[in-house]
Amino acid sequence: MSSSPINIAIIDMYDGTTNLGMDCIENILKDWSSLNNIPIKYEIFALRNECRIPNHTFDIYLSSGGPGSPNDSEGEKWDQLYTSWLQEMLDLNKPVLLICHSFQMACRHFNLGKVCLRKSKQLGVLPVHPLVEDPLFNNLNDPFYALDSRVYQIIEPNDENIASLGAQIIALEKHRPHVPLERAIMAIKFSDKMYGVQFHPEGETNMLLQFFMEDQMKNTIIEEFGIEKWEVIINKLNDPHKVTKTYENFIPNFLKRAIEKDSD
Repeated sequence: MSSSPINIAIIDMYDGTTNLGMDCIENILKDWSSLNNIPIKYEIFALRNECRIPNHTFDIYLSSGGPGSPNDSEGEKWDQLYTSWLQEMLDLNKPVLLICHSFQMACRHFNLGKVCLRKSKQLGVLPVHPLVEDPLFNNLNDPFYALDSRVYQIIEPNDENIASLGAQIIALEKHRPHVPLERAIMAIKFSDKMYGVQFHPEGETNMLLQFFMEDQMKNTIIEEFGIEKWEVIINKLNDPHKVTKTYENFIPNFLKRAIEKDSD
């Protein structure tokens, strides 16, 4: 392995709002670098509020989740910058991981399915079901668990466009046989190096526990969903085989695959 640091670009899609996502992503990168003795450099690009987008010279790209509608921004300057960047990354076959809001926007841009509101908000530590064997799922169970926080979803896959792009749906949301609704798409392999996920693989247990146990957040969840929902979230966060396992493996698996592919 070269002693030159791996250059990583992080696109911040949180529009200047307070969030845990970016902190968790930075922690994963630092831990992975230290654990594997691989030097890295990373730069953060605040896209939505500063219209900053990385160029093509980085080795790896991570694009975060964020608030709001993935549809309503279409035509705005930052949205146009982002969709042009998505196309460039795909054409150049760059290693990219798209999380939640970023994933939804990519599905909209490439027209891989219907990007729409859910019937109700989804929030919790929920199962994700892999559909294929893939290096990103190494050391994870079927199902594995991750933080799922979304108002929007991807359903009704456009099989023709998926096939034309050479993409593949690789994970779906939990089984709900008692609910007469289509299961949402939870992950797509856009290309050999570009992946997108609906869930939050960056969620770290202790940071999430602190977040969900804050009085304001606890009361908000209880008012919207009931006390049982909050208790289930806390209990699942305390299970070391759920969020912790995903945090320790999913993005590190992506990083490992990215540098292996670059060295081929």
